[in-house]
Amino acid sequence: MGVSLPLWLILTAMTAYAASTRGRSGPRWFAIGLFFPGVALLAVWLMPRLVKTGVDALVHEDLRPCPACTQDINASASRCNRCGAEVEPIALRDRSGWVARISAQTDEEFERLAAQMGLIDIPTILDEPPHLFAGPFEEKAEAQNTLNYLKSEHGLDGLVTWRSVTR
Repeated sequence: MGVSLPLWLILTAMTAYAASTRGRSGPRWFAIGLFFPGVALLAVWLMPRLVKTGVDALVHEDLRPCPACTQDINASASRCNRCGAEVEPIALRDRSGWVARISAQTDEEFERLAAQMGLIDIPTILDEPPHLFAGPFEEKAEAQNTLNYLKSEHGLDGLVTWRSVTR
């Protein structure tokens, strides 16, 4: 006897959701789940997460675990949406991570770069002249994609590096 229809649809939907949260194609895995309901879900769970690339890397949400319930919350959040715990927000400049670093030769050039970055919707740290940082990002590939975007679309060049902040 086969799997009942409601269980079959639930497993298929869970497979599509799990795939999309792990950087995979939800619709593609939904289709695979129609034919192999439990096996497809297990396969998605066993696959490594894919790093966001291209435009997806630029829409990075800076997340951290809630100290009370470990649910992912925005680093700048002051309250957890799941458990309601009040948490201390972490300012962008106080976060460690991979960054695209752009350096200026003069104070005037730094001011011009800062103004240009202000027009681009990318998290930016300006507190360490002559360096301007786009990020921080959790993955090096995200910082590299951001640098590639800044170079190709805005003519800004730099390097990807780890920015360590002691809290």
